[in-house]
Amino acid sequence: MNRLKDIIHSLREDLIQAVQDCVRIKSISGDPEGTKKVLEFYLNLGQQMGFNISNADDLGGVIAYGSGKRTFGIIVHLDTVPEGNGWQVPPFEGRIQDGKIYGRGAIDDKGPAVSALYALKVFKDSGMEPDCQFQIIIGIDEESVWNSTPKLLKEIKEPDFSFVPDSKFPIVIAEKGLIWLEIQKNLPAETLSKKNEIIIQKMEGGGESLNIVPDTCYAILKTDFSERSKAGEKLEQFKKETGYDITLDQSSPDLKLVSKGRSAHAFVCNEGKNAVSQLILFLNRLDIKKNQKDFIQTYCQHLAMESYGESLGLALEDDLTGKLTVNPGYIHIDEKSITLKADIRFPAKEHLDSVKRKVEEAFEVFGGKLRIIDSLKSLNFSEDDPNIRKLLQVYKDYTGDTEAKPLGMEGTTFSKAFQNAVAFGPAFPGMAKVEHQPDEYIEVEHLLRCTEIYALALEALSKKDK
Repeated sequence: MNRLKDIIHSLREDLIQAVQDCVRIKSISGDPEGTKKVLEFYLNLGQQMGFNISNADDLGGVIAYGSGKRTFGIIVHLDTVPEGNGWQVPPFEGRIQDGKIYGRGAIDDKGPAVSALYALKVFKDSGMEPDCQFQIIIGIDEESVWNSTPKLLKEIKEPDFSFVPDSKFPIVIAEKGLIWLEIQKNLPAETLSKKNEIIIQKMEGGGESLNIVPDTCYAILKTDFSERSKAGEKLEQFKKETGYDITLDQSSPDLKLVSKGRSAHAFVCNEGKNAVSQLILFLNRLDIKKNQKDFIQTYCQHLAMESYGESLGLALEDDLTGKLTVNPGYIHIDEKSITLKADIRFPAKEHLDSVKRKVEEAFEVFGGKLRIIDSLKSLNFSEDDPNIRKLLQVYKDYTGDTEAKPLGMEGTTFSKAFQNAVAFGPAFPGMAKVEHQPDEYIEVEHLLRCTEIYALALEALSKKDK
């Protein structure tokens, strides 16, 4: 341990600089220019360290070290969710402040990815010559629909066992499954026939990524002038009752409402405040034209501000990964159509096909055309797997937490894209959840601790079972 710490200490400034440089590359998932640039940066960094690198047609890449029949992987991703709103520091500056490196992707997953690469360098520089091969496998679409990754996996051979530094310690052996769905509904044309009727000319909220609780949403309403003041009075009453942050935009010539919520990762959507749902709950109090009002009423009855799908009949739960969650992540309403998209995470004990059927039946209440955008089965490993035991023991020895046990998690990692992979760090118990949030950061000392523990993990995996 002291030997590895000495090497890491000598690389400290280089490691910090590499994380800053990586964060400065705007590589939002789905942006080919940004993801290509960050992939090239990371591969070049690995090449400078003396590793073998390969770029799989900009679908992702591999950094390899060692040789032998046994193969172990570290699976990282360099794409990020969009920066979103509410930052106090620039999201792509890589600023260090109060011992923290700030920026989108700092903790998810650029910091841990760079940490893993430096851990491999530390392992190499320590003089060990393993009779196995280590591969860092780099993805660039983890934060969106996995389009590039399946193609990448056709270009490479999956390692015998891998870990993903994109979750939490001690080790995660169970992950919820995922369903992304879309409902599209065409509306018959309607005109205002009575003075007190309102038509939603346009409503828009969320959409940057379904795995984020929307923190902004707006609606532009078509109505006669007299209804504007009435809507303002109803809004003030609604805000007093709920405390929701919805304002009437006085600068707009139309009746424009703006809802502000609080973002959070979709797998803990209960910790956020959904701006879309807030606004729909208020719109339900107005005299909206029938074709739009029917949808709004259905939303209020079956979604509202719920996080766990109770009113949809989707209240599923297990002991290891918790409750099913529903995050309405996008809404668009105009005079001709309605589009709703949602992120659903279901417990690890449930089977994807069964949950799909339940979800499709539950969302039939909205009418329209339902489409499954993406889906991932749940993950559930045995804690008796020898490689899982090795990683858990590394964590116990490093932290002194002899009671540590494998965990389940609500979210999804790249583990699901592989046949034999589990999540291992980087968050230690009790750490704040800052991924997907404004002012995302990784603490410098945390970065160094992760590098130490990942170097020890490589050392442990390289040893043959007795």
